[in-house]
Amino acid sequence: MGISTLSRFQRGALAQLVSEGHHTYQDMADALGVAKSTIHYELNRVKPYDPELAQQDADRKRRACGRHSILTSSLVTLITNHLRLTWSPEAVATAFNLGTASIYNWLNRGWLPFELADLPNRNIRQCRVNEHRGTFTSGTSIEQRPTIVNKRLAFGHWEVDTVLSGRKTSRACLVTFVERKTRLLWAIKAPNRTAKALNSAFEKFMGTFGSQVKSITVDHGKEFADYQSIEQDYQIKVYFCHPYSPWERGSNEYFNRRLRWFFPKKTNFGQVTTDEILAALELINQRPLKIHHQQTAIKNPSSTNCH
Repeated sequence: MGISTLSRFQRGALAQLVSEGHHTYQDMADALGVAKSTIHYELNRVKPYDPELAQQDADRKRRACGRHSILTSSLVTLITNHLRLTWSPEAVATAFNLGTASIYNWLNRGWLPFELADLPNRNIRQCRVNEHRGTFTSGTSIEQRPTIVNKRLAFGHWEVDTVLSGRKTSRACLVTFVERKTRLLWAIKAPNRTAKALNSAFEKFMGTFGSQVKSITVDHGKEFADYQSIEQDYQIKVYFCHPYSPWERGSNEYFNRRLRWFFPKKTNFGQVTTDEILAALELINQRPLKIHHQQTAIKNPSSTNCH
């Protein structure tokens, strides 16, 4: 029989047996129904033995046992602020030498003032509806895209898509651009999702990035129907994904969801300012990425010449 903990009543009974003065450790153990080693351990708590002092010692040691959380008020503030900047728990853990599991544990226990459900991508279920905006079938297929683009070996190859306003709120949208190698995100507001509006947004995009744009990859939405003008005006190549294959623009899909954290569905982009868009882009592009060994898209060496 191993060492066990005595109750308050048993400690009182033990004190009575000790006061009688003629009982052996084994006699006292048999009387209390515990192991002899328990009696030995208990009597060494405090000498001379006092049941009240022994109880206090037991209570103190019980409170002190087990692992203690390293979560301090300053650490709560630090973690919460970075989660609000759309950092993932893994990125926060890596940056500040914490355990990813610990951060999730603190979130689950409610020790951080941040809802687990508010983490980007948390419990997202993709429910895609049939596309009704129309498509076209011409253009160069993604199957002809060079290896240097497919393997993300060079800077300057972008994926392009649109993020829409809520239904029945506005026709305004964001045209989003993600650089394949660095995952740098850019976005420009457009009044609608037409080929003319797309070309106008692309002109602004080229005004910012210019020669740093070597190709773009898009889907067959009608806003890209005038792709030939883009190819001719800017001497870049446009590649088209297969229909209903969003994973072929995986980076664009991923970072569109990052934008949705700042501009949830039903957002009216007609009421969103350029400053608000730029602020969201800065926060996203300053977030450490696991694929870059916790460097950001902006600080990644491949993006040093893109500004």
